Amino acid sequence: MKLTPLNITLAVILVWLLSEWKMDQEMIFSWGWLVLLLVILSLVDLAFRIIFKELKKIWFLEIGFILIVGIVMIILKIQ
Repeated sequence: MKLTPLNITLAVILVWLLSEWKMDQEMIFSWGWLVLLLVILSLVDLAFRIIFKELKKIWFLEIGFILIVGIVMIILKIQ
């Protein structure tokens, strides 16, 4: 299994979820949205692996994807 930025992102999200699980605070995401996010990230990672065979290209494209999604999320949160 090749390590890619989306795999790292999935791992970070799962660790964050487990660390926040028993807190008394309200979750940022509902369970449905969290599962949807995990499925989408997995499918995008799989698509990048199928389309691009070279690992270096996959790294650049996935980092770009993560940055674009992060920027869009910040812009939507500000509005």
